[in-house]
Amino acid sequence: MKISARHRLVAFTAATALAAGTAIALAPGASADVAGWPAADGRIALANNGITSTDATGGDVKRITSGTENQSPAWSPDGSRLVFEDVGSLNTVSATGTTKTQVYEGIESGASASHPTYWTYGRKIVYSAAKKLYSIPAGGGTPVRLLPSGGCDTLPSGDATGKFLAFQRNGTGCTTTTPSVVLYDATTQTQTTLAPGGRSPALSPDGTKVAFVRTVDGHRQLFSINTDGTGERRLTDDAGDYDTPSWAPASNRLVVHFERPVSAGTQEGTVVMTITADAVTEGEPFAFGGVSPAWQPLRKNTVFRVWGADSNGSNIAGSRWTWNTVGKSEPGLMNASSAVLVSQDSPSYALTAAALAGKKHGPVLLTPETSVSSSVQAELKRVLKPGATVYLVGGTSILSGSVASKITSLGFTPKRLAGTSRYSTSVAVAKSVTSAPDYVFLATGTDYHSALAAASAAGSLGTTGKAVVVLNDGNTLTSSVKSYLNTLDPDDTYMIPVGASAKYALTHTSFSNWPSTYTYYPVVATGHDGTAAALATMWWGAPGTVALAYTDSWRGGTTAGAAMNVFGPLLWTDVTTLSSATKSYLVKGAANINGAAVFGGTGSVSTTALNSAGAAISASSSQWKYAPYYNGVEPMASSYSSAGSAESAPAARPGVAPRPLAEPDLGPLSTRHQQ
Repeated sequence: MKISARHRLVAFTAATALAAGTAIALAPGASADVAGWPAADGRIALANNGITSTDATGGDVKRITSGTENQSPAWSPDGSRLVFEDVGSLNTVSATGTTKTQVYEGIESGASASHPTYWTYGRKIVYSAAKKLYSIPAGGGTPVRLLPSGGCDTLPSGDATGKFLAFQRNGTGCTTTTPSVVLYDATTQTQTTLAPGGRSPALSPDGTKVAFVRTVDGHRQLFSINTDGTGERRLTDDAGDYDTPSWAPASNRLVVHFERPVSAGTQEGTVVMTITADAVTEGEPFAFGGVSPAWQPLRKNTVFRVWGADSNGSNIAGSRWTWNTVGKSEPGLMNASSAVLVSQDSPSYALTAAALAGKKHGPVLLTPETSVSSSVQAELKRVLKPGATVYLVGGTSILSGSVASKITSLGFTPKRLAGTSRYSTSVAVAKSVTSAPDYVFLATGTDYHSALAAASAAGSLGTTGKAVVVLNDGNTLTSSVKSYLNTLDPDDTYMIPVGASAKYALTHTSFSNWPSTYTYYPVVATGHDGTAAALATMWWGAPGTVALAYTDSWRGGTTAGAAMNVFGPLLWTDVTTLSSATKSYLVKGAANINGAAVFGGTGSVSTTALNSAGAAISASSSQWKYAPYYNGVEPMASSYSSAGSAESAPAARPGVAPRPLAEPDLGPLSTRHQQ
C-alpha cells in the first residue's frame, strides 16, 4: 500500500494580511507520490524575447509570453504554471500563456528577484535576491528568508516535494570567486557542499540527482551527481561551454543551453542529451534561439466527488471521507475526538459549526430537530470512543431535549451551546472554541455563504487554534455580539469582517472599550463565489486541496466546510458551470492546487462543472483524473476520467502531517478605522 504526503502552506502574506493554520496536510484521497516522481515529459520552455515553448526536438514552437525582459522560466511540479522573472519581479502564467499574475514586485520590495523555482508540491516559490534565498507562497506574499545561516547564494533549484534545494554558493560574503553547489535538506535543515567548483545546479524532480556545470580547462562542462554525494559523473568533454541544465521529469534526459566553436565561428543553442549508464547521446540542437531551458512535468491532479443519496447522505459521506473508524487507522484519515450536531432544518444555527468542529476535532453532522437519525447514530458510534463529547448547537427549539437524551443513551456526553438567537449562539460557540481569540471573523447571520466559508477558515487552525466566527444582523450588531466584541482588544485580536454587511456593521458600531482607532481586515468581493475566493486568497497562502459546494445548498456547504477545513478552503459554484470567481481562483492557484473535492452529486455540481475544475487546476483538460467516493467510501476503480477512460482510484489516502506555520503577517489589506 502506497502512502503519500503533501503539504499545505497556510499564511496571510503581504498580499493577504495575516497567517492561519496549524497543520500542513493533504486531504483524504489526494495523491502526491514522490518515489520515482510519476510525471510525463512535457514541453520545454525557454527565454527568447519572452517565454516560448517547444517539444523535445525543438519543433512546434509556441509563444507563452511576449515580454522581452522575461527570463529564467521554471515549471510547477504538475506543469500547470510557469514562474519567471521580469525586471526583478516574479510573474506566473498558465501553460497556455493566459492568467498572468505578478507574485513578487522586486522594485517595491527593494530587492530584484532572479532564477525562481517551484518547491514543496508547487506551494512555494524560491528565488534569489541580494545574493540570498527567499521563499514566497506560490500565489504571492511576503518574502521569507530561507537560510538565515546561508552565504552568498544564487540559482536555486528545488525538487518537487520540498525535501531538497540545490543552489550555487560563492562563499559567505560573495568574495569567493570559485563557486560550489550546496544541497539543503529541509527535513534535517542541514546544508552540504555537494560539488566544489560547481555552478548552475539543476535538481531532478524526484530529488535523487543534481546536474551542474564545472569549469575544466577553461570550459564550462556538464556533470551530474547523486544527492547523497555519490556517483559524480562528467557528461561532456569538449570545447563547448554549457549552462542552465534542466532534467526531463520522467526520463534520463537533460536539456541544456550551450556555446561552442564550429568551423564558421561560434554555435549557440539548446540541445537535449540522453544519459545512459555508459554513454551520453546528444540530439540535434534546436533550430531557434533561447536560453535557460526548463522541462515541463506533466502530472495528473485529482478531482474527487464525495456524495450520498441525498444531502444527509452526502453529509455522512463527508464524515466517512475524513474520519477514521474507531480502532482503525486508514492512511490519510484523522481520528475524531468529538462531534458537532446541527439541525438539518436550521441553517442559521449551522453557520459557525465548522469552526467548532475544527477546534474540537470531529465531524459536523446533520440531524432532525427532535431525534438523532439512524445514520447519524451509526456515524457517531463509528468515529467516537465511548464517553466522547457531542456538541449540540442551538437551544431546545433547534435540537430538542430528546436529541440530548439519545446522545447520552448512545454512551456519549452531550454538551449544548446555545443562546436566545443565532447571534448569541454564535457567541456561545466562539467562547467554547477559546476564551482569548487571536482571530475573529464577522459574517452575516442572514445568509449562509460568507459565514460557512469563514467558519471553515477558522476551523483550519485545528485543536490549537484560536479563531472564532460571530454573526452580524444585516448592517448592525446585536447586543450579544457587540458585548462580546467589546471584551476584546483589536490591537491583540485580528478583526476580519467577511462581506460588505459585516464590514459596515463593524465600522458603524461604537465600542466603549476599544481604542479610538483600530485596524481591521475586510474581505469584500462581488458575489458569494467571489467573497469565498477572496477569503481563500487571504487566509490560505497556497492550499494543496480545495472544496467545492453548490451555491444554493447550505447543507452541502456545511458538509464541505467541515470535511475540508484543515485541508483547504470552501469555494462555491453553480450546478451546471464552474462559477467565474471560483474558476479564476483555481487557475491562478493551479501550481499549488493538486486536488479539488466536490461535495454532492451531479444535482449539486454537474459533471461539466467538475470537469471544468479539473481542467482549471491542471496543465490541460486531460491532465487530471477523477475519483468518486460514494457514501465517502473509496471504490476499487473510478467510473470515468476526463479522458473518457477508467482511472484507478488512489491506492491509499496520504497521511496528515502537522507542521508549525509562520507568524501572522500584516499587509496592505489591513484598514485603519476611526471610531
